[in-house]
Amino acid sequence: MIGAHPGGVQLTRRLFEIAGISVPDMQRSAGIAVSRAGTAGKALDLGAGTGESVRCLRLLGYDAVGIDRNAGTGGASTSDKTASGFVIPGDMTALPFPDGSFDLCLAECSVAVCGDGPEALREAYRVLRPGGSLLLSDVFFHKEQAPSLSMPEPLTFSCWERETARAGFSLRKSSDETALWREFFLESLWNDNADEAFCSFFQEAGKAGCGYFLAWLWKGEMNGFI
Repeated sequence: MIGAHPGGVQLTRRLFEIAGISVPDMQRSAGIAVSRAGTAGKALDLGAGTGESVRCLRLLGYDAVGIDRNAGTGGASTSDKTASGFVIPGDMTALPFPDGSFDLCLAECSVAVCGDGPEALREAYRVLRPGGSLLLSDVFFHKEQAPSLSMPEPLTFSCWERETARAGFSLRKSSDETALWREFFLESLWNDNADEAFCSFFQEAGKAGCGYFLAWLWKGEMNGFI
């Protein structure tokens, strides 16, 4: 991967912008994040890795935590230590939080590879308060003969629409960021810092017309998309 997920902080910024959330400089110190935590509500990062996006959420004023299967296994860099302290070990398909615990959930390139995508979406819906948002970014495929990954059918954008609706979410806004995602990938190849596993996935997924999208989902009813 490029950074903690494909596209790194720049696609995280785009995801917040789609939801109408103003994003300041994401590279500011983690100490500021701690002092502001809680002013914007509670947030949960699903598949948080070393906590890069948790740090961003705390900079935005959220009382943010993350959950990741590999949390606490070591490997965090010095710059990640403060953020990784807010990431707990756990499974996003069986969240250890009560119903309605969070105002915002974030899932960046994690639902498609979590093992059970529909259950992860249902769990995100459960732990959100009414009116809460799920900010989702992940891969999809244009061809019907495509991998299903963690979904019960080929992972087209239509599959994402059906599964998020079945979980209870309404889609407020989405954006196809395939071009930007490819740009990040090619730049990473040029700089020789792309993860080998991601390179292999990208090569295989290209055969099925792989794309990348961002979506703002809402726990509530909507009349159509905006």
